[in-house]
Amino acid sequence: MFHTRLEVPETAWLVTRDGVVSVHPLQSGSYRVGVQCLEEVSGCALGPGEAQTTVQLHAHEPTRCAAGQPCETMTLSTPNAAVGDKVFVTGWAPLQTIIGQPFSYSLSVTSGSARKNYPALAFARNPKGGGFDVVLTPRTLRVSPNKTWASLGRVNYLSSTFAGLSAIQPASNSSLIAWCQASGLDITGGSSLIRVPTGGVAAALRGTKLSIFSSPSSNPQCSTVLLDPRYRNSVYAGFSTAVDHNAPPLYIAGLYTTDGGATWRTVPTPAGTSLEDFAGFTTKGSQVEALFAGTSSYGSGQYPPGTNRGLVTAEITSNGGTTWATTTLGCPNTGPCTIFGPYQWGNCAMDGSPQPLLQGPVAATATSGIKWTSTSWAPTVNSCFSQQLVATSTHSLLLLDPSSQYPLLESTNSGQTWTYLALPRIPGANSGSDSMPLGDPLLLAPDGSLFAAITAASGLRQELLRLGPGAKTWCQVPKVFGVTASSGTVGPLRTRGAELIWSQTVYTTSGNPTSSMHVVALSNLRC
Repeated sequence: MFHTRLEVPETAWLVTRDGVVSVHPLQSGSYRVGVQCLEEVSGCALGPGEAQTTVQLHAHEPTRCAAGQPCETMTLSTPNAAVGDKVFVTGWAPLQTIIGQPFSYSLSVTSGSARKNYPALAFARNPKGGGFDVVLTPRTLRVSPNKTWASLGRVNYLSSTFAGLSAIQPASNSSLIAWCQASGLDITGGSSLIRVPTGGVAAALRGTKLSIFSSPSSNPQCSTVLLDPRYRNSVYAGFSTAVDHNAPPLYIAGLYTTDGGATWRTVPTPAGTSLEDFAGFTTKGSQVEALFAGTSSYGSGQYPPGTNRGLVTAEITSNGGTTWATTTLGCPNTGPCTIFGPYQWGNCAMDGSPQPLLQGPVAATATSGIKWTSTSWAPTVNSCFSQQLVATSTHSLLLLDPSSQYPLLESTNSGQTWTYLALPRIPGANSGSDSMPLGDPLLLAPDGSLFAAITAASGLRQELLRLGPGAKTWCQVPKVFGVTASSGTVGPLRTRGAELIWSQTVYTTSGNPTSSMHVVALSNLRC
């Protein structure tokens, strides 16, 4: 003898009998119940019930799907939308099944016919999936043309920031550029090349849970780098690490040097965080901030928009790393109070690395103490790619995301809502959307031009494309990346004033990649 408890959903459900599908309202009556798999035997769920009994259900008077009662509804938040706009759908329909965990319907949008009379609720058994194909209270949604890049004209470029790691970093107030090299760290743009050794990183991590997870560990390559705006010998860098050499997971450890690489130190951690919670470097005027995504700060997950939720914890230095103080992240110096939040590095080969796009109160300008919430349209980005957030006025933004099917978004209300700006298609490209090859580098330059670095299908040629202000088609800038006999990649595109900078890696048949750094005046990049 055994006892069991049955939980019955307070709604109607779809049933099938003799190949016929119908709606069964919630109503009182006698029901036959079968119990399968009293013992764990392989395949037991494919056979008939091992025991059966009759239960008496006492239910409230049905308010749906019974005679004379409504059964289904569906409402759209707007009857008109452009590509990429959010349309909210609300409604009610019978459950597809009451066995196991109930699943909601998957919504699909198809071209309808004005000449066809669609029923309010149509359903049939799906012979492949075991569920039901349902057409639920059709509603008409008219899709209007999007605003285009050409209609923008010349973009008023105030400032920009990038998501995720950056192995290239031009200084904000000088000609210097920091590059993460295969062994060590280089700084170019001065009177001579500056080599910053990273051999002291492993020693700086001794006594922590983390150890270098890159080769060679004796002089490891950094994953992200930042130059101090004022102190020439101070460099901040993040390195790929793991706990006790075991991966996954991988962490980016934040370290800094005040003497050009002779010694390295770990960035101090705010209370409630650890070195594993390091979430990126950024600058605030002449100061440097190290962000942390611990349990007491705003993490890298998606938070519902609405009431501002959380602070972003950071350590800040104004003297090149000599001293640090705990603070919280504030608004940018220019543009709306909208920023990329802290990231916790993930697996880019599998599930990516989410990073929130955070919005402060409208018209806020505080340099600290801001409580943030995720933006409604694009709450997170995949920081494995190089997203760019460009401020074009005190209330307007552009978001470039080469990993999205909507690679260019515009907000005219400080990030509260976003609209998709249609880009011209790149001819012959293997596109993730109608405009951009999914994931290839994309950059908006200060001169108002868009640049895209794409790889040919053969993998042996990289091409630089330019889309000028108001242009309706991309053009190929000749002889920029060159042709090689081996495959190669072009790193993230960046700008330094009126120059375009990038790194280029060539993978040879011997397995030893070679990297080179490039700086070209924007005025020379013409089609």
